[in-house]
Amino acid sequence: MTGAGTGTLVACGEQSFMGSLVDADSDGTPDLFHLGRNPTLSEGPSLENQLQELREADAAWSVESVKQNFEGAITIEAIVSADVHTKIEDNLVLNAADTIQPGLSTSGRVFAGVQYPSGTATEEYLGCIPLEYSINYQQGGEVQYTLSLAYADQKPDPSTDLTTATPVTDGSSVAWHGTDLSIDGTSVSDMQSATLTLSDLARFQRGGTPTPNRGVTAAPSATLDVEATFVEETRMDLARGSSTSAPPDTLDSVAGTLVLNAPDGTTLRTYNLAKLKPDSHQWNEIISTEDATDATTFNVNGDPAVTFA
Repeated sequence: MTGAGTGTLVACGEQSFMGSLVDADSDGTPDLFHLGRNPTLSEGPSLENQLQELREADAAWSVESVKQNFEGAITIEAIVSADVHTKIEDNLVLNAADTIQPGLSTSGRVFAGVQYPSGTATEEYLGCIPLEYSINYQQGGEVQYTLSLAYADQKPDPSTDLTTATPVTDGSSVAWHGTDLSIDGTSVSDMQSATLTLSDLARFQRGGTPTPNRGVTAAPSATLDVEATFVEETRMDLARGSSTSAPPDTLDSVAGTLVLNAPDGTTLRTYNLAKLKPDSHQWNEIISTEDATDATTFNVNGDPAVTFA
């Protein structure tokens, strides 16, 4: 970046791995979209050629480096927007209507550019598959997401018209007060922070060339981290497995939902969490001038563990 307003960042789904771009209405214009307010690339775009050093018997230094598999990485962070949020998830995260299922992963295209003192450089990242995705709530701020992608190929100077991308409009960003987390049928009161994380979503399959052949579902897992001002013992009881007797040998699972509401009050997205089981629980700021809180980490299980509605 050489200053505010000098960067470009848009995306689009692919109809097949590294294939043509999604054009749902078949009007000849790909369904490009922006990625939310305050977008940042916290990682990359970066590429790895995984060079292997080769040596000679009579040479102290390696004499050659040979290219191995190619793989790139991008991590995007931005505020959740009602304008584009479902487009991001449907095209860059999910490979089914409402979840992640076995088989081929979804794949998409990311376009990033930067103006520098003597020109503009724009790159096209093809075959982007999801590695990790999270929704992040913080009391008093906008709801954010983080999406980590691996990409299979990179090309300069794309011919796609990026000005047609669906924009983010004023008043479309999801604020903290548009969020509700319910555990075992009860909303978490005085919630300070919450993060739903989906990990190990997809991986590349490779063959006879350094470029991957396809993306496939890896071994998805999900966790929910929540911290709230300590006003009730509900989550502590779930973590102990009992409110009065000794901790039992097994723990019960409960269902949960994380709901994001658009600024106009309509439901933007509901994340249904099939089976929540507490992995850890702790009290914070017990002897302090600050408010006491409790923090709980839940494993999210089920088949599927998380569905999007």
